[in-house]
Amino acid sequence: MARKTVRVDIPTSSPDTLMALSLSILKKHAADGNASPLDNDKMTKLQAALNIAVPQNQAALDADAVAQKARQTRDQALGTADGQTVYTKDTAMNIVTYTRDLLLVENEGTEEALTAYGFNVVVGSAKNPTPAPAKPK
Repeated sequence: MARKTVRVDIPTSSPDTLMALSLSILKKHAADGNASPLDNDKMTKLQAALNIAVPQNQAALDADAVAQKARQTRDQALGTADGQTVYTKDTAMNIVTYTRDLLLVENEGTEEALTAYGFNVVVGSAKNPTPAPAKPK
């Protein structure tokens, strides 16, 4: 015969869900009145915690919205926003790419000179490709 197992989860990874659960507990405690099995002092402390958490949660959501707008504005200026490419005129990416390409032409053979501008120049060597031998027929 299988034994019964019980698990009651507390949503620790979701502030919104934890606050909703806390409010539900407080509502049920208030509805039960003197018949509630819960400690009034603990419920008062729970309400005090929610009085801090709920407005701070809203402040965090508002700050996230401001941060998202700032990121979008930043990405537009850099040229890294969705739909932008190195060809998007007058963005940082466009001008940096133009600068790199111009300096590569100006410094052909001495590409290391681009490091003076802050570019990370990687110089290596590669073998010349050799054709694969013909397969016998």
